[in-house]
Amino acid sequence: MQVGLMLDCSRNAVMTISMIKKFIDIIKKMGYTSLQLYTEDTYEVEKEPMFGYLRGKYTKDELKEIDAYAKSRSVELIPCVQVLAHLKGIFRHWEYKEINDIDDILLVGDERTYRLIEHIFQTLAECFSSRRVNIGMDEAYLLGRGKFSDEHGFPKKFDILLSHLKKVSEIVNKYGFRPMMWSDMFFRPVNDGDYYGKNYGMNSVP
Repeated sequence: MQVGLMLDCSRNAVMTISMIKKFIDIIKKMGYTSLQLYTEDTYEVEKEPMFGYLRGKYTKDELKEIDAYAKSRSVELIPCVQVLAHLKGIFRHWEYKEINDIDDILLVGDERTYRLIEHIFQTLAECFSSRRVNIGMDEAYLLGRGKFSDEHGFPKKFDILLSHLKKVSEIVNKYGFRPMMWSDMFFRPVNDGDYYGKNYGMNSVP
């Protein structure tokens, strides 16, 4: 049986290498088999020097060290990243202004966006032995309502999301990863903005 948890390392600092090793030892004793390392822009990305600049981040060598240690303890270290929203940190830098749709959301459909995502997965493939990955894609509620609408009008948000997921999946598959993602952006549109659906309370299984 697989039992895992997620460790958030995206709040302007990351856990030290020595502490994360202790954390891995602790969860191993508790019976956990995997650890998702949640990093929005708090890790080094090849060819993206401003990614996570002055945010406190893991270098590629540090990610490799953590991965090797987790593997030695039979704990699968799974990268947990963002390829759509929750990237406010990078938009402080002019290098990324042109691929900012609105708020903390990447500009879907722009080749520069997918070039960045390609660089992300080049790095993940180099630093992680696991080929499972969490690509995030949650809470992008203003998707398509900024720069995207200036260029493409107002297609259905669900269609924008699916188009982006298809392109991201092509990159993910190219590097041999099997993606997982959060579900809110799929459930909410089909339930009039309600995550669980209007009849969730009545129809839920006891």
